[in-house]
Amino acid sequence: MAGLWLYLRRRQDGVDGDAVAVPYGAGGKAIFVIFAVVSLVEAGLFWLIDFGLFADLLLLALGIYSVLLIFGIYAGTVVRPHVISSRELRVRYSSFYDVRIPRENVAALRHAKESHDPLKAKAFRDETWLSHDNYYETNLVAELREPVTVTRPLGKTESVRVVKFHADDPKAAVAAFERLGSDRV
Repeated sequence: MAGLWLYLRRRQDGVDGDAVAVPYGAGGKAIFVIFAVVSLVEAGLFWLIDFGLFADLLLLALGIYSVLLIFGIYAGTVVRPHVISSRELRVRYSSFYDVRIPRENVAALRHAKESHDPLKAKAFRDETWLSHDNYYETNLVAELREPVTVTRPLGKTESVRVVKFHADDPKAAVAAFERLGSDRV
């Protein structure tokens, strides 16, 4: 719900100073709209069956909550973009994870479009982490000098040396990374 609040106020979280926002949620907007419409239809269909006033009100409240939750997750993808700055690289997905990688630990950030089969891909394999925020497609690869600890949404941690993630404009992200790196020298 915090993402929805920031979205309504047209603010972004964690983008300050020399930081550059790297959006990633454009490809997922349609699926969120579909989920919200389905939830609204579902909530409306429950009114056709007479469960009693208390159950009808409860189901209506749950339907409204589910629509707000769906829009909140989408809003989180907009207000919490990946961030590239002279201090760090942040790989995020809504409020589910926020991986901070110190700038000096990033050996390279490059554009490499890859598609990963969801049935075969594991989130952590050979010290590589795939950010599954865009239908198992990644287009940026951050190679690290030292492993970083990544916390999964349910709390389990892993140590990784390569982070693969998605950005709407990967070439602009690489250019921003290189520009901010050259400003430090």
